[in-house]
Amino acid sequence: MLKRISTIKNIGTYKDCNGRQSQFEKLTLVYGRNTYGKSTLGDIFSSLKSGESTTLSARKSIPDDGLAQKVELNFLDADGKKEVKAIFNNDDWKNKLPGHLRLAVYDDAFYHQNVFLGRTLTRNTKESFSDFILGSQGVVKAENIAAKNKELKEKKSDLKKLVQSEFSKVDELKSFIAEPVIADIDATKEELDKKREEYALLNSQKKASKAIRERKNLFPLKVATDFSEAVTAINTVLKTGLDNPHEAAKEELNRHIEKHFIKPEGAEQWIKQGLSLLDGDNCHFCGQAITPQANELLDLYRQCFDDQFARHEGYVKSTVAQHHPLLTKYWIEQLISSIQKAGLVIDSYPELSLIDEVPELISNIEKSHDSIQKKLDELNLLAVQIIGEFNVRIETKLADPKKSFEVVDTAQFELLIKNITSDVADLNSDYQTFNKRANEFKARFEGHQIEKALEHLKLQGTGLALKVERYEKNDACINHMTLLKNISDLEEDIPKLKESLRNEQSAFLNQYFTKINKHFNDLGSRDFKLEYKHEPLGNKPIYSFKVKFKGADIAENDLDKIFSESDRRSLGLSIFLASLDSLEDKTLAKTIIVFDDPVTSFDENRVGQTHSKLVKLADKCQQVIMLSHFKDGVANFLKVHGFSKNDIALIEIKKNALGSYLEVGNKDAFVKSAHHLNTEELIDFVERNTDKLSCKPRVYLEEVLSLRFSKQIRKKQITNESLSKRIDALSEEKIVSQDIAKQLHDWREELNPEHHVWMDDDIENQRTTISSFLEFVFYELVPEPVGEV
Repeated sequence: MLKRISTIKNIGTYKDCNGRQSQFEKLTLVYGRNTYGKSTLGDIFSSLKSGESTTLSARKSIPDDGLAQKVELNFLDADGKKEVKAIFNNDDWKNKLPGHLRLAVYDDAFYHQNVFLGRTLTRNTKESFSDFILGSQGVVKAENIAAKNKELKEKKSDLKKLVQSEFSKVDELKSFIAEPVIADIDATKEELDKKREEYALLNSQKKASKAIRERKNLFPLKVATDFSEAVTAINTVLKTGLDNPHEAAKEELNRHIEKHFIKPEGAEQWIKQGLSLLDGDNCHFCGQAITPQANELLDLYRQCFDDQFARHEGYVKSTVAQHHPLLTKYWIEQLISSIQKAGLVIDSYPELSLIDEVPELISNIEKSHDSIQKKLDELNLLAVQIIGEFNVRIETKLADPKKSFEVVDTAQFELLIKNITSDVADLNSDYQTFNKRANEFKARFEGHQIEKALEHLKLQGTGLALKVERYEKNDACINHMTLLKNISDLEEDIPKLKESLRNEQSAFLNQYFTKINKHFNDLGSRDFKLEYKHEPLGNKPIYSFKVKFKGADIAENDLDKIFSESDRRSLGLSIFLASLDSLEDKTLAKTIIVFDDPVTSFDENRVGQTHSKLVKLADKCQQVIMLSHFKDGVANFLKVHGFSKNDIALIEIKKNALGSYLEVGNKDAFVKSAHHLNTEELIDFVERNTDKLSCKPRVYLEEVLSLRFSKQIRKKQITNESLSKRIDALSEEKIVSQDIAKQLHDWREELNPEHHVWMDDDIENQRTTISSFLEFVFYELVPEPVGEV
């Protein structure tokens, strides 16, 4: 059974698809919109069945990035326990369908190849039809064919065992067998041994050299001083105050001006200018000595114009602005991170544990790390406390710069910083010692010529080993060539014998066409009957069909007029199903059947009958996989059969900017109506499960009215011309109250995107609006209790 499509690369819309999480079950439905890649999956299955790669090569993704196409399909092994892969790579199926499984594919290619090309029968379609139905017979009548099939199986088994036992380590078996057998084996073996010894010696020096040389060293740790410097600077500011006599001097100056100046205007400026002209103990204007009383007045003037307070306030603000941002514990986190990185570097040198003294050094470093880490944790808590206290006191100081304040106590913090700084200095010394040992160790792995010499020896050794192995396995090679010849002869004879056997198929054809007619009738084409006929085209016996409609023969040229498209498609499916009916039970039980859009009609009877046949078929075969772009059909399948069978898987083909991908489908959500999905989307939006709202609330309101009052609307023949008129009619017919009708009109206007009230609103306001809207819809929107509805 197919368990998963793990990889599809560069095929159609699948640029780089990883489908490992999408698990297939006994009956698997794969849904994908048109252009999403459903038909590509069908082509992959068809290519795996036929082994032909042209179809997939032609589906290379656009634009072509030059990368190879690749497909990996995971199947359960014969025991059903392990997964084995079928792999398509480099335009070929490297690993094909596992031998215990068969694959049958019904798709467009089957229909056009075996039934109708377009709307007509052609010689090619008749020949393919004949090959298909005769090839489906499971009864082997000729003992000769049975014996040859058995022999072929045994030969292939012998060949497989031979390859596994003798050639399991041979990469290119065909080239290996074609290699000439040497004569002097002893000299070749001696030369090979010599090359191996040389290679082993060089390899012991080379191993892991590049990775070791690229290992990192320890970087010295550094305890940042910005925080401590900021603490000192801001504490200095906090305790610095200013006793300023400036204000008292200002008042005294004003009294002096009022007393001694006739015109007070400009007096301050005149006095200030006079102070700047004083030079020595004599008056600048009259030359007389300045008296003590005059000096007292001059001191009063100087105090008045002193700018000490302004300078002090500037000093406080600039100091705080410079150092306040440095009060952060980010440096503590950096130091912790550096210690953690140092631990990783040490762990990358496991070899140093074998060097004397290094294990003790590493142990000391780890102990230092633990000790410093604990102190840093304590320091972190102190930093948070100190920063908080500084924030409060800085705010108070800036409000009153001249006042002195109590400093923040950082003694414990500074002591801890001092201890950590001392520990880090000792640790850095250990780091230096460790780096020295590490560099000595890495220096032993230099030497770029080792790589070239090893590669040269490897090539020489590989060539010699190939010659020795070819000599030693010569008998096995002869056996292999004999088995291949036998298998080739059998594979050529058996098809010829089968062709001869097809001439005896009349009884089989009667049974086969009975099954075709049964399926054709079940699928809705009840007035038709098909009979087989022999086509005299060349030497090869070919069978086609003739059609009767209500008992009358229909000319082949008129089939396109009698058959509808649904009839033609149903006929193709009936032929395919009849071929499955003709298989032996054990053959059918190991067959995986893929249906690519088996239902092309929207007729409910055809859809239902097709689905029922697939469900019954799944009970007999290995697995049924249905690919479909018909969403309603898949939903109908799940509604009818999803509850009676627990082994149905739903996988959806999704598409994004990078290409198509596979995703496990939500069967419950898949069968929900659009209105149900819109309701869930609105609730999710209110509950903040999503920030996107694709549903239009005003349209949702119209749907609610149509569903809630569908019976009344139909009975009263209420117009659907506009939402406004419908609301008015519901009120006039007393289906809803006037109050409810008014609220409906209010919601109609508020949710109308044309008025931009809804679309341009803030998302949280939108959520509030939708919450109120849903409360109204679910709890308040009720019919008018009075009156006939």
